Amino acid sequence: MAASMDFAVLVCYSDSLHAVNLVNDDISHFHVSAVLIQDIKDLLNSRGYTLHHTLREGNQSADFMAKLGASEDDVLTVHSSPPEGLFRTDELGTLFIRN
Repeated sequence: MAASMDFAVLVCYSDSLHAVNLVNDDISHFHVSAVLIQDIKDLLNSRGYTLHHTLREGNQSADFMAKLGASEDDVLTVHSSPPEGLFRTDELGTLFIRN
């Protein structure tokens, strides 16, 4: 979607270290998802997009959007502005302590 909208810069964050490593590291040609992973790598590289790991606590907005999407029947919803409640964790100053 970002490529079709001709975004010049896109930085993606995921709390799945395994998924990030599959895309950012070398992969076996025998991996069950090798073709899909290579397609993702090609798209990121051709557009100059990047993919990074973040802790789950640092990905509250993505978690909020995933839950919002799961509660809707639409296949795709495009928001022209952030939905109400998206930045609630930031507004409340929620602190996450990791051991």
